[in-house]
Amino acid sequence: TTSGQEKVNSWVPDLGIKELLTDSEGYVLGFSSYRVFLYTLFIHLAIHIAFVGWWFDARKKKYRPALLVPVILTFYQIGIILTNSRSTRFNEPNVKFFVLLIIAILLGINYYFNYKKEVQSPNHFQDDEQEDESL
Repeated sequence: TTSGQEKVNSWVPDLGIKELLTDSEGYVLGFSSYRVFLYTLFIHLAIHIAFVGWWFDARKKKYRPALLVPVILTFYQIGIILTNSRSTRFNEPNVKFFVLLIIAILLGINYYFNYKKEVQSPNHFQDDEQEDESL
């Protein structure tokens, strides 16, 4: 924590991370302060962990492959933050939209070829309900 003027309290260990990430202009990976950098990073990291947890929890669910889209997109955003690429072309909305389309198309193709037999079966959903009841 800090006490008013961006100074770290004496009980917090100084690992030198702030100095390592700060450039010559005083920005921390493009953010105005170390605190803003940490807030932004941890907000995106918390959302990423939540989506990954949901993905792991959705075993044997039909929507599980669709959860990979937000998992990959939040990982992409964390990568942009950590590589200080926020002001580059990789952070523009049209690039993110194309990344989203590519991920969705690849996941759709993967789902189709891996579950082609199940998709063509009319009793597919009834079989899953019977498996769930037996557990």
